[in-house]
Amino acid sequence: MHQLTVQVGEAKKGETAPRRRAAQKDAALERPIDSSATTLPEYFEECVGRHKERKVMGWRNLVEIHTETKKVKKTVDGEEREIDKEWTFYEYSKYQYQSYNDLLVQVKQYAHGLAKLGLKANQQDKLHIYAGTSHKWMKTFLASSFLNMSIVTAYDTLGEQGLTHSLVLTESNAIFTDNTLLDSLVRPLQKAKHVRYIIHADDIDPEDKRVGGKLYQDAVDAKKKLLEVRPDLKFYSFGEVIALGKENADKPIEGKAKPSDICCIMYTSGSTGDPKGVVITQANIMAGIAGPSTNAGRDLVKPSDRVIAFLPLAHIFEMVFELLCFWWGGCLGYANVKTLTDASCKNCNSDLTEFKPNIMVGVATVWESVRKGVLAKIKQLPTLVQKIFWTAFKLKSTMSQYNIPGGSVFDVIFKKVKAATGGELRFVLNGGSPISRDTQVFISTLIAPCLIGYGLTETCANTTIVEFNKFEYGVAGSLVGSVTCKLVDVPDAGYFAKNNQGEILLTGASVTSEYFKNEKETKEAFTDDGWFRTGDIGQWTSSGSLQIIDRKKNLVKTANGEYIALEKLESTYRSNSLVANICVYADQSKVKPIAIILPNEQHFKNLLQDEKLVSADALKSKELSDFYTDKKIVSAVHKSLLQTGKSQGLKGIELIQNVVLIDEEWTPQNGFVTSAQKLQRKKILEAYKPQIDQAYK
Repeated sequence: MHQLTVQVGEAKKGETAPRRRAAQKDAALERPIDSSATTLPEYFEECVGRHKERKVMGWRNLVEIHTETKKVKKTVDGEEREIDKEWTFYEYSKYQYQSYNDLLVQVKQYAHGLAKLGLKANQQDKLHIYAGTSHKWMKTFLASSFLNMSIVTAYDTLGEQGLTHSLVLTESNAIFTDNTLLDSLVRPLQKAKHVRYIIHADDIDPEDKRVGGKLYQDAVDAKKKLLEVRPDLKFYSFGEVIALGKENADKPIEGKAKPSDICCIMYTSGSTGDPKGVVITQANIMAGIAGPSTNAGRDLVKPSDRVIAFLPLAHIFEMVFELLCFWWGGCLGYANVKTLTDASCKNCNSDLTEFKPNIMVGVATVWESVRKGVLAKIKQLPTLVQKIFWTAFKLKSTMSQYNIPGGSVFDVIFKKVKAATGGELRFVLNGGSPISRDTQVFISTLIAPCLIGYGLTETCANTTIVEFNKFEYGVAGSLVGSVTCKLVDVPDAGYFAKNNQGEILLTGASVTSEYFKNEKETKEAFTDDGWFRTGDIGQWTSSGSLQIIDRKKNLVKTANGEYIALEKLESTYRSNSLVANICVYADQSKVKPIAIILPNEQHFKNLLQDEKLVSADALKSKELSDFYTDKKIVSAVHKSLLQTGKSQGLKGIELIQNVVLIDEEWTPQNGFVTSAQKLQRKKILEAYKPQIDQAYK
């Protein structure tokens, strides 16, 4: 069998031999194969020189936010009442585009503008980016890099404490932010005294009549509050900074980055304590681009390809992917998670329909949501049509599994499903969190091959990618070209290198060397000889692919002495159509885990109807959440999840003992998940402790 990775050294006791991607046997990459660049500015100028007048990015402008109020029936204190419920819809313009050449001109103007404000180049000052994903976010990053000024990134939902920590510790001198986030800076900036400038994404324009002038007035009020506590602050819009820079556009930019200079300090929200700032140098980011370019080269992604961009740019996965898109010569289409589909759009197409991407990157919750939305629509079709659909699905997925050509003949049946994502996707990529095999098969069969990527902030998102021409299910894929990997024993959990299993350790130019001003965490994260401990448990497959089993910290020893892997169970049970989101919890004094579940409303309603668990009148007159504590209904959900677990081969101790149904959506805003949709377990368990205790009785 062809090996995707090869040994590049001898195995030590308790470790597998280190391995690399086969093509990089002699040395791991430090930059893309055809590049001579050693820093991001050099790399970007290379990309512009190659792609010139091709479209590099597109974006839509917000035209209006519409609200509609409708009467809905709700049972309050045993009485049925009509209450007002408000829906929000977004209206956006068509996409407007910019070429590679024009982007470079604008980025250099922006860099000159930042310098004219008074920000110091060459690692003296830092610019904090606290904003949602947009073309302006990326332009701020590139301009800062041309000035050799480190950026600091924080999720726009990091929370006041985390934001304050990142501003104070890094001594950031300026902030780029969205107008809607200005108000959230009032308290942090009373402590972050180094901040002198605030660059807001949009003009604060009295002629802005959107939402009845509310967007303008909210920004004015927030600016006023900020000046009350920090009268020394200076405010500029994104456009004003670029206008300042145009005056010096012909002059050389003062900054000149070196490979060892800090490009970015990226803050990740931890489950406990203050967030950690991962130091990413210019050399790190170049190797971070080089790694995936080996597994996804220009033979896979063409210069004419459209790549939709909506994940948080403050997350390394999205940042590296967008930078790699410049190397491909593709066109980024910036989008908003609220308007990806038509559900919340008014007087305009969804982002997916309008942009028609060829490539889409998402996290597990995105693909689970797509799958469940499709399933809900299939359920509404006539019985005969459903049978035809599922027969075609089974035939195509089987042909794909055994590499039998001709499966595309069934795509005419799936045409409407593909149209919901723009109709032109050639492949999609999942990263950030595990995806169930069932969901991967579903997306791959109906929409486009779903590739898996695995990496961490500390490795510039570099570790593995499933390659398009070596596609297989259930693995994290082949190592990318920038890293060397080995597995080491985790004896307490029963994982041993002799069985090709263990904790994943990495080294390479894409791997950070430290957490910012955090010696304790740095020391714990690295071995004495410099290998980074990922905290993830993996195993080598017979083909040399890496498979992720779970996270070390999410391995829980149950009362019978056996370990269960929480993320593995969540990935499995999340594929059940009744589940919108799930957190598996295992009390160490008990034998089996339980699951806290936010139900998928449409599929939950189907369950109540199909199993005749409630009357039609009750279903009409009550909120779905009114049924979440009904023992008969909870039992039916539990039974469905057990069937999912058994069908996917879970062991007895991995089958959940009970379920807790909850009606509060987990969002970054309420702190139950991060912006990358990773569970904040501690907060979830604290919030639902009474229900959890009851479920174990």
